[in-house]
Amino acid sequence: MSKLKQKRPMSYETKKGIIGYAFIAPWIFGFIYLMVLPLINSLIYSFSDVTLQVGYVDTVFVGFQNYRDAINDAKFLPAMWSTFSTVLLQTPLLVIFSLMMAIMLNQEFKGRTAFRAVFFLPVIIAGSLVMDTITGSTMMGALMSGNVGNGGLFQSDFISEVLKETNLPADVINIINTLVNDIFNLTWQSGIQILIFLAALQSVEGTLYEVAKVEGATAWETFWKVTFPMIMPMLTLNLLYTFIDNYTSYSSDVFKLVQEYSEKVMIDYSAAMAWMNFIVVFIVVMIVYVVLNRKSRV
Repeated sequence: MSKLKQKRPMSYETKKGIIGYAFIAPWIFGFIYLMVLPLINSLIYSFSDVTLQVGYVDTVFVGFQNYRDAINDAKFLPAMWSTFSTVLLQTPLLVIFSLMMAIMLNQEFKGRTAFRAVFFLPVIIAGSLVMDTITGSTMMGALMSGNVGNGGLFQSDFISEVLKETNLPADVINIINTLVNDIFNLTWQSGIQILIFLAALQSVEGTLYEVAKVEGATAWETFWKVTFPMIMPMLTLNLLYTFIDNYTSYSSDVFKLVQEYSEKVMIDYSAAMAWMNFIVVFIVVMIVYVVLNRKSRV
């Protein structure tokens, strides 16, 4: 009789792999069920005429009709341009502010941990209702600001009134007024970006700064010749994250419009608008990624 072949014991690497997959299995199933399947359904709805029936959803394929109707909608294109222009203005300001704060918080001084916690605290406590209340998007926020018609706690019409006396063009006044009123939002939304920049700054080898100092480089030259090239990958990451985070905010004009049509049970129409918005975000992200990657390789 031939001896029974003994099973080879499972290797340690295989055991670790199984444990790892078991650990992330709930996340994988949750991602598929809560993200992938709704994403596929919304894509199907955008190409269909959707009718809600008792117990199921009836879909009839209509091609690009919903997309054509969305482009011809008097509200959609202005909402997209308003969102895009606002985010295009806020993104570089937020990234520059985050980099400045990260450089300051990376220095050695007493109370550094407390200051870091202050900047990162909004990431933990900032829910949509909190932000709506603070910025005056809700009735409670308007009442707290003391003026139901004029924004939230950190907005003021004083700057706008002063600028009007200078006879500046209306577009310039609107840009300056937007920047002033968004200072609190920029500060409130900078926690994650500051954390990423801090990690990048702390990963730079100290010997590089020592060599630059020995060579007689000024602080300004050291920043552009040493610090900036070393944190370029994280700069790209922060630009992409900030753009996507602001563009996909529920307070943007596009999402408000999508929500408005969704509440009217126009699921197919709102799905087409949401997908067009996604396409715009995807194109901009790819352009920024390619441009910054090319510059980082030069």
